[in-house]
Amino acid sequence: MHILMIECNPNGMAGIANALELGHDVTLISVDPDFYLAISPLTADAYAHPNCRVVKSEAAFDIEELLALVRRIHAEHPVHGVTTYSEYHTVHTAAAAKELGLPGMSVDGARNARHKHRTRLALDGKGIRQPRFRHVADPADVEAAVRAIGFPCVAKPSDGTASLHVLHLRDEADLADYLAELAAVADYGRGVTRIPDIVIEEFVPGELISVESCVLGPGEVVNLGLTDRPLSGFPHFIEMGATYFSGHPLQEELFDLTTKALNELGVDFGFIHTEFLLGPDGPVLCEVNGRLIGGIVPSLMQITSGVDAYLEVIRLALGERPELPFPGETTAGGHWFGAPLDGVVESIEFDLDGQPGFHSALAYKKPGTPVSRLSKSNFDWIGHVIFTGVDRTEVNKRCEAALDHIDLRMRVAVAR
Repeated sequence: MHILMIECNPNGMAGIANALELGHDVTLISVDPDFYLAISPLTADAYAHPNCRVVKSEAAFDIEELLALVRRIHAEHPVHGVTTYSEYHTVHTAAAAKELGLPGMSVDGARNARHKHRTRLALDGKGIRQPRFRHVADPADVEAAVRAIGFPCVAKPSDGTASLHVLHLRDEADLADYLAELAAVADYGRGVTRIPDIVIEEFVPGELISVESCVLGPGEVVNLGLTDRPLSGFPHFIEMGATYFSGHPLQEELFDLTTKALNELGVDFGFIHTEFLLGPDGPVLCEVNGRLIGGIVPSLMQITSGVDAYLEVIRLALGERPELPFPGETTAGGHWFGAPLDGVVESIEFDLDGQPGFHSALAYKKPGTPVSRLSKSNFDWIGHVIFTGVDRTEVNKRCEAALDHIDLRMRVAVAR
């Protein structure tokens, strides 16, 4: 079978590698294929595989240009499934699947999930608790929206991901700094242009937790499990860990809310990641992501369930009924870490062998690589650790204790 992958993400290269190992042909369309070479150790072997074709296209983020390219690829070598692991490209993937008459999410459903203002507007008044919000289409109207919501509030680009440019605003000074920063952001890199829409929301205190689901078709939502998401301190919202589990006291309510939200949004196909804040009055919808959860969580799913979620994404796109990664008896979780200062990595070493529940650890940055201080978004991560345990409390304690066993050495500039 021939799988068309429209961009990817670094961890998602495992899905491409697994598909190639099973004998499938894979075509990856990317604005910058070298990006994956620099980050994932699986990329070089995947690109060298005889069944892998990499198509570099500077215009891949333009949907009309992309569809013309997809038609040419399909004419040369018929495509049997279209998918992505990239949040930025879920709408593009839905459009390509529709163009070829293949399984995929409805384009409107993909847009409703992809753009946060569409999510908010589509669910407004539908019985799903959301923060008070204002959708701002013109940046000139941001200040009025902030005053309507009041401080403290949260500002976020409608098409962002990985907590990039999401900020907790406390006062007028924070707002002025935020507007100046966002005005300089025309794109997110790799050809991904930013739309002007911004969402201003009331700040809802509480634990961030997500529901991982698989939608087999219209109205067929299967909720799999939960992922806890401890965050760094304000003003940014950096995810510092994740544990994939089941058994939360609010699980059934969260599952019911997720099913209702996905059906209302028209999200009718694929693995889906839906985030909630557990506020003082109950779960509040944070956002819906029309793709498999990113980061290390698919690995956590595989550890606890034995099911490779990356591969099941591909099987679903090929029209097969996927095996679903429900949490098992063993709970798996991980913790990310970053640099305390801007500088250049000299070495990252782990002393974790023999620690209870230790599964694996990975440094993302090679010696000689410049890194930023962990301060603004998930893109500041430089590595992770993964542990298992009997429940998420034990796993989280083990992950936090492991941070004392990481030896990070850096070269930093000395202030004069």
